[in-house]
Amino acid sequence: MDLVRLCQRNRDGSYGTQNNRRRGLSAMANDLVDLGYKLPSATSLKPKHVEALVERWLDTDTSDASIRNRLTWLRWWAEKVNKVNVVNRDNAAYGVAERGEVTRNRAQTLDHAKLGTIECPYIKASILLQVAFGLRREEAMKFQPQAAIRADQIALQASWTKGGRARTVPVTTLEQRQVLEHIMRLVPGGGSLIPAQMTYVEHLKRFEYQTLKAGLRNTHGFRHAYAQQRYAVLTGHACPLAGGKRWADMSGNERAADRAARHRISAELGHGRLKITDTYLGSAF
Repeated sequence: MDLVRLCQRNRDGSYGTQNNRRRGLSAMANDLVDLGYKLPSATSLKPKHVEALVERWLDTDTSDASIRNRLTWLRWWAEKVNKVNVVNRDNAAYGVAERGEVTRNRAQTLDHAKLGTIECPYIKASILLQVAFGLRREEAMKFQPQAAIRADQIALQASWTKGGRARTVPVTTLEQRQVLEHIMRLVPGGGSLIPAQMTYVEHLKRFEYQTLKAGLRNTHGFRHAYAQQRYAVLTGHACPLAGGKRWADMSGNERAADRAARHRISAELGHGRLKITDTYLGSAF
């Protein structure tokens, strides 16, 4: 309600702009509540809240264009409460492409030195899962090794995943098996990678705090790296976003391999629409 009142007092822009901004800010308030942040008022906005929102948007594969709009609304909010420095002026600081820019490659590799500074072994294990299998942050936190690990794949239950879509991800490398063995030792019973004495929201806030403190911003970038590695394995060459051939330059056989790889990767990532692979791999057309 504080944000609604802020919008009512500051009627910048057209009616459509005002309406979209009010709806967008209300959605952000709901997101922050879901993430465990209870801001007393609109003036309570802090950098950690911005980071948490952007991470959530990236984790749900929100487009760069949509995130740019939301960051604009966030900057408006920060300006109206005299806290302009709370939101970075550069979208690239959040891994978001500027308007007109070619899709930004969000893939990132794990810095093991930074990982080593994280105190919680459960958070470390979740990050290793994100790297090894391209899981979303929530999936990696809710992962239950006893229920998920099979001989040649992991089975993600619907209650762990976005949209409630159960799926399997193949185990194809030695590194993946080593990660799973480590997690089995860490959680020998039927639990998950959320400590038994904590709720999901409590552990999520600790996850955000410890990863930001360690300098591991945007762990969703590991999911992008996984998709690009799988593409290289399945097709034999780099994807367009990682410097590989554009669709226009591919031969007929290469286009067929590209298409097949995108279908496979889309299924492994848990996406219902093939088009979303463009964000990870570069445009298919």
